[in-house]
Amino acid sequence: MKRRRPLGLRARATVAFGLLGLFASVALAVTTYFVARSYLVGQREQSAERQAFANARLTRSALRSSGVDVVALISGIRGESGSEVVVRFGDAWFASSVSIGREDIPRELRRVVSDGHAGRELVRSPKGGLQLVVATPLAAVGADYFEVFSLAELERTLTLLRNSLAIAAVVTSLATAAVGRYAAGRVVRPLAPVTTAASRIAAGDLETRLPPHRDPDLAPLTDGFNTMASALQQRVEREARFASDVSHELRSPLAALRAGVEVMDRRRASLPDNIIPAFDVLTGRVLAFEELVLDLLEISRFDANAVILDPEPVETATFARQVLRVNCAQDVSLIIDESAPKDFVADRRRLAQAFANIIVNANRYAGGLTRITVSGDPGYVVFSLDDHGPGVDPSERGAIFQRFARGTAGRRAGTTSGTGLGLALATAQVELHDGDLGVTDAPAGGARFVIRLPVERRA
Repeated sequence: MKRRRPLGLRARATVAFGLLGLFASVALAVTTYFVARSYLVGQREQSAERQAFANARLTRSALRSSGVDVVALISGIRGESGSEVVVRFGDAWFASSVSIGREDIPRELRRVVSDGHAGRELVRSPKGGLQLVVATPLAAVGADYFEVFSLAELERTLTLLRNSLAIAAVVTSLATAAVGRYAAGRVVRPLAPVTTAASRIAAGDLETRLPPHRDPDLAPLTDGFNTMASALQQRVEREARFASDVSHELRSPLAALRAGVEVMDRRRASLPDNIIPAFDVLTGRVLAFEELVLDLLEISRFDANAVILDPEPVETATFARQVLRVNCAQDVSLIIDESAPKDFVADRRRLAQAFANIIVNANRYAGGLTRITVSGDPGYVVFSLDDHGPGVDPSERGAIFQRFARGTAGRRAGTTSGTGLGLALATAQVELHDGDLGVTDAPAGGARFVIRLPVERRA
């Protein structure tokens, strides 16, 4: 299962601020809505009660007169207040319109009034509208008074308020998310020079430093980074000098040892038979030691930036044939594609050394090369070197170009099979030409080392 990539700082800050803004705005909106609703409904209920009780007193006074027209009375009340009126007078029920009647009055409210108590209740009309029913007994005349007030206008006001608060919550959440992203961007922006400086140091520019920062919170970061960079530079330079000095000091005794081995080799026939195997082991170790010292000297030159290119026009086909003739067996084929440029600019000696290191590596660990292919890419010449080996595991394709790194094939070949510097030197030589060196699978099996070089020397 593919692991999800974690969110960046700005994305996390945006989400956090957005959620915080959403929570705060929703909480405020809900609180505001219910407080406003409670207040508005309470005010409307009080107003309706005052009006209903006033109309009830008027009705009671009218019902004390004999021969009163109840329907006309309550119709007049309806016309003035805009509400619906229902009155129980004796055993008869009277309503201000045909759209309302006894069954529209809640049963519980009717029971409360029949017990001699006033009351009110919020109900839904058959059409779904909110209504307030206010009831009061008129015991003096043997009647009950009910007045039904429509709260449709109040509902529309509350709906408008609810929608406005919802929109405000969304806008507030988006605004706080934008503030979070802006704030995170302001926090991250001072770290951009740190990233750039770290990348330059990783690329080999050990002189890189951060300028002093006036922000008191960021000044310790700048000072700490510069201190770290200075310590790293001193350590790298000290280790480079050590490797260079040791390599130089070893050259003289190594040359004497090599000369002694050669003298003994010329007198090999006079050596006792039981000494020859030990002498062969000694010869191999001396040659490996010499190769290691020479590689370390070359590496120290790269570390000290003491390597100077001597670029010149190089004829592509001729150079490829020379590499093949000097380093490869007769059965290695050379294919020059039509897309290959006719020539390119390079330091012939150093580039030949890079090819030699790759071919030596193939001879040691992969049974030698099978083919060299030369092709072209816009602005580049591409050399592909295929070998007989099992290939390079994808997990090792970056590591094998590091210093003293030896992949699975190197470990199988034994501890004395090489110095672990050949591919690192080849990479350094190619990168010195502004090119790149990589490895992939060859179409016919084995590994394919690919050298990609610019045709023109970059300024």
